[in-house]
Amino acid sequence: MKYYFVKLESGIVGPGVCLSGDLPAGAIECSQEQYENSGNYTLDNGVIVAYTPPAMPLKLQAEALLKTQQAYVMQNYAIYGDDTPSDWLVYLKALRAIANGTDTASTVLPTAPSS
Repeated sequence: MKYYFVKLESGIVGPGVCLSGDLPAGAIECSQEQYENSGNYTLDNGVIVAYTPPAMPLKLQAEALLKTQQAYVMQNYAIYGDDTPSDWLVYLKALRAIANGTDTASTVLPTAPSS
C-alpha cells in the first residue's frame, strides 16, 4: 500500500491510497503520517511541503470576535439590567471600529477586559 498526494484541477491537493502499487499519473508518494495529516501539507513543484494557511484578515477576526463578545456582555450584564462596565464598552467599540473598517491602523486585536 502506498500513500500519495495529487494536485487536482482546482489546485487543491488531495490525498490518496494506492493498493496496487502503481501511483496515479501526477501523484507524489507521501508517508502515512503525511497522508493522515494531509491538511498540513501541499505540493510545490512536485515536492511535498508543509502548509500553513493564510492568517484570517484582522477585520474578519474582529467581526467574529465582536459577535461573541457582544453575546458575553449581554449574558453577563444587560440581561440582568446591569450597566456594562466602561472597559467593556471601550473594548467593544475598538472591535467594532476594526470590524466596520473605520480603524484601518490597528494591526492586532484589542485585549479583552479581565473582568
